[in-house]
Amino acid sequence: MDRDVATAIFRIFQETLTNVARHSGATAVEARLREQGGELVLEVQDNGKGLSADASSKPASLGLLGISERVRLLGGHMYLRGARDTGMTVTARIPRVKPGESAKDE
Repeated sequence: MDRDVATAIFRIFQETLTNVARHSGATAVEARLREQGGELVLEVQDNGKGLSADASSKPASLGLLGISERVRLLGGHMYLRGARDTGMTVTARIPRVKPGESAKDE
């Protein structure tokens, strides 16, 4: 994996865990990183208070905006799944590229 991509994935993971610690009230977190269909897929799931329908679009949601921006810069997409009081899953799907290439090269 390209060093810059690895660093970006680490930062995405770090920010996701920061959001869980600050906002979710979760008692458990599961994280998975896998390759699937030519993409790197990072999933972080917690059992916290979840996310209201409008919370992800609020200006105060800088953590989610930062994650989304990092994923987008890698040519990927971020998805949020969850509801109030049911926990939340953040999924980042990033195209897999060879070392020395970038998502923009493809």
